[in-house]
Amino acid sequence: MTGDAVMRRRRGGQLSAITVTAALAVAGCRVGSAGDATTFETVAAAESDTTNTTVNDSRDPVAVECSAEALGADDVYSFSTAYLVVDGALGGVCLGEGDARLIDAWDTLSTIAPEEQLADLGIFAAFDADEPGDEITLAFVNALDDDGSSFQMSINLESYVDDPAEALLTIAHEFAHVFTSMPWQLDRTVEASENCATWDNGEGCFLDDSLMFRWIEAFWGDGLIDQIDPVDEPSHADGVERCDEDAGFFGAYAASHPEEDFAEAFSAYVFDLEPDRAEQQERLDWMAAQPGLAEFRDRAEAAGLTPVRNNFDVCGLPG
Repeated sequence: MTGDAVMRRRRGGQLSAITVTAALAVAGCRVGSAGDATTFETVAAAESDTTNTTVNDSRDPVAVECSAEALGADDVYSFSTAYLVVDGALGGVCLGEGDARLIDAWDTLSTIAPEEQLADLGIFAAFDADEPGDEITLAFVNALDDDGSSFQMSINLESYVDDPAEALLTIAHEFAHVFTSMPWQLDRTVEASENCATWDNGEGCFLDDSLMFRWIEAFWGDGLIDQIDPVDEPSHADGVERCDEDAGFFGAYAASHPEEDFAEAFSAYVFDLEPDRAEQQERLDWMAAQPGLAEFRDRAEAAGLTPVRNNFDVCGLPG
């Protein structure tokens, strides 16, 4: 991985599993329109030889390194499969063998995200994790280059197939990290970080018209942003106190960090979750007012993927 920062979605010990409407509540399904589910076995048959996919890859093969080490393998995370992403489409396998579950995850992402934005990805991978404690990494993204113009998205397939509805939210959550971290949103130059007048997330300085800085101004004022150390990796436990105090967050993990807050709220917006609190609705209304974000929700609705039930842990509970 090029940079040290990795943006994850985690499930903590207190986070309820997300459930979905009956049309999608089929474990281990390839999600299509409501009432149209194809099993992974059928997908595998359709993709009879994914390991030999022919790819017209315009990228420099040296620039897109796909070894397990380059993907981020260590004592905790191991990678089983990875595909190149070429011009917004899933390309050939560059690590391991083809996996129908990962193809399913890509199909979900490509259902909600426009193809021109999918081109921001360079690698789509699957990982296993042997993590201590009671928090599980569901997925993560990281930049593949120094300026953050291309990203790797990695999916924990065991968790992905365990709960199809939570998988939907996770896919949207992680892609939010991608489009809010592109060069026109985040300046990763040393000069920008040294002179940052907005907020530096440890990887760079958000531009003053970026989605994330406007989100911070809207929901992380009154000194709340000053509580965040951008070097620390967010966790469910980090957000419990802020969750208890502010009913606007979609769970304690959202309350752990402004970027996690944005990503959780974006996933709730895309899949039309019913808010538990009026303060949550304020976040959804903010999303609806941003140019371009409604297309994700419209695509999810057209595919029959909405609504997803709101089973985030509830914030703002009386002490």
